[in-house]
Amino acid sequence: MICSFISNTYGQILKKEKIYTLDKNEYVAHEENSLGLYQDELGYIVVTADVKDFSRSYHIKGKKYGPFNRRELAKPVFNYDNWGFIDSKDETSYVIYTGKELGVHELPFYPVGLKIRGNSWAYVLINQAEGTTEVVINGKKRGPYLSLQNYHLSKNGKRWAIIYNNRPEEHYVAFDNGKTAGPYAEIIDFQFLEPNRWVLTAEPKDSPTKILEGGQKVKQIIVETSNGVVGTYERELLNNPNYDCDNLIARGSNYGLNIIKDQKIYYLANDELYGPHEGLVQQVDMGKSYNRFNFVVGKEKRFYIKGEKGFSRNVEMFAVSDSRKNVAIIKRGSGIKDSLVMNDKYFKGLFDKIAYVKFAPQSESWCLLSKSNDGYYLHFSNKKKQGPFNIDDSRGVPQVMLGKNCENWAMTYKDSKSNEIKLIVNGREKKDKFIGNIAITSEADKEYFSWFSLEDKTVFLNKLLLK
Repeated sequence: MICSFISNTYGQILKKEKIYTLDKNEYVAHEENSLGLYQDELGYIVVTADVKDFSRSYHIKGKKYGPFNRRELAKPVFNYDNWGFIDSKDETSYVIYTGKELGVHELPFYPVGLKIRGNSWAYVLINQAEGTTEVVINGKKRGPYLSLQNYHLSKNGKRWAIIYNNRPEEHYVAFDNGKTAGPYAEIIDFQFLEPNRWVLTAEPKDSPTKILEGGQKVKQIIVETSNGVVGTYERELLNNPNYDCDNLIARGSNYGLNIIKDQKIYYLANDELYGPHEGLVQQVDMGKSYNRFNFVVGKEKRFYIKGEKGFSRNVEMFAVSDSRKNVAIIKRGSGIKDSLVMNDKYFKGLFDKIAYVKFAPQSESWCLLSKSNDGYYLHFSNKKKQGPFNIDDSRGVPQVMLGKNCENWAMTYKDSKSNEIKLIVNGREKKDKFIGNIAITSEADKEYFSWFSLEDKTVFLNKLLLK
């Protein structure tokens, strides 16, 4: 049973939902390996563990599932519409999808690797007796395969691809339309592209080793899309051991990667070659629309737009708004100050060491995190400033979560002085025992900052209305 009440903490509406009260043998399993508290726009999953019988239970939308006792498991899966998880009771495994049992499997059958995209779902079913695997997609089994490398669902769940090999150095990709790509000696990476394309990198089967002008031999890779092979390139950059051919980036309709041709560095994006460049492209931003991408490359750290030399140099890092109308560029100063410039035209100020800058979702408003001698500060595009925060940055800096137009914000971090995990919402510290992560959730066309708290052995889901 879920109980709710509303308060006016922070001067805004705070809705608290009572999720579950732990008994004397239970604790919230957010520190257990591969377990935790997971949430997004859909809602929440709270995982609790019982130390007496070594079991765990899942608490989802007011219902308890369990107890289960599988030793190794993956996190529960969320998307905007559905959720699911795989767990076991002794020798029986269960695949749970939006509260329904999709599959009940007895040993030697062992399900793993649940994926959910849109209203489609899939998982891998291992036959431990025969050493084969099948992929179960929306209830239909595909296979069996002697060696399954991976499988993929497209973002909307309407397409799938299975990467497998039944013989060494003979890899294939099987698609939902009945077609098969391959064979390849090795498939390095595969990604779906919107609306209905795909891209892969692979080492071709029976491809001769390329002999360079100096007599050195290098293996080759191909880049292939649903339209055919884009090109053949070298797998190694002999003068740079840090080069890794497994660097494919895909987002929306776009893809890109550093490739080597005649031992020169190029950037391949959407079937077009850009370069050669004196160094590897390090920073890339891919838009959702076709051929909208930016990157920084070279000793001058020059900014490129759609592969063409851009309007700025000495770019330490950058961020692009969702509309792609604005680019926030950070430049390291010769002194102790960094500068923030918008579109290389509008100077926004000097700041102590800038950790990052980011735009609010669907907005041109921005926020940056900087480090001063007395701690970290948040600076906003409306010239407001918050801090200092004593952030333990030994494992990196925390990302601030922004609401619409930066009017609301939240951040969690480990305090370097007290070693406590702190939650700051709109400049005020949340004093209840905070557990898990913070998220932006949607409910009845309203947005909330949402987080879990543990108060007197009771887990609450807190929702702060974003105005």
